[in-house]
Amino acid sequence: MEMTFHDLYTQHYNRVYYSAIKVTKDHGLAEDVLQETFITAHVKLMDIDNEAKVGSWLSTVATRKAIDLLRKKKKVVLVSIDSSPQLTNLPLDFTVEKECENAQLEEGVGVLICALSPKLRSVFQLYYHHQLKEKEIASKLQLSPGAVKSRLHRARIAMKSKMINEFQHHDTA
Repeated sequence: MEMTFHDLYTQHYNRVYYSAIKVTKDHGLAEDVLQETFITAHVKLMDIDNEAKVGSWLSTVATRKAIDLLRKKKKVVLVSIDSSPQLTNLPLDFTVEKECENAQLEEGVGVLICALSPKLRSVFQLYYHHQLKEKEIASKLQLSPGAVKSRLHRARIAMKSKMINEFQHHDTA
């Protein structure tokens, strides 16, 4: 593979960080996972044959390292369930497996969002992630409200299509 480590790092930093933060939900831990992931990538840089699959591979490595890190950090805390509001507010069907599945789902959606064109992605993220109104987005991006509405509509259609394709791909795999 002809990609240098610097190229690999700059090209995939955001994706790897996003994968790590979705699992750890902590900036410091995500940075640790990011560092560990790129150490693994550096060690295996010469073994990587297909540049097109590097991003997916790095996301998987980051997710697994984040889960491993959380397992290592996990401490046994003896608390009365009745006295802990955090525990009483958990859904009855909460499990670590479901939490991991949710983290993987969020990562998958994040990857699909990253696959949108920059014009659609910026509007989509401002609307859904930052929860700005269409008029605020228009002002921020110096677009007409109609252009924002159109891009948002096209982004929704693209995301729906990507999700259907991804679901069908996983269904047949």
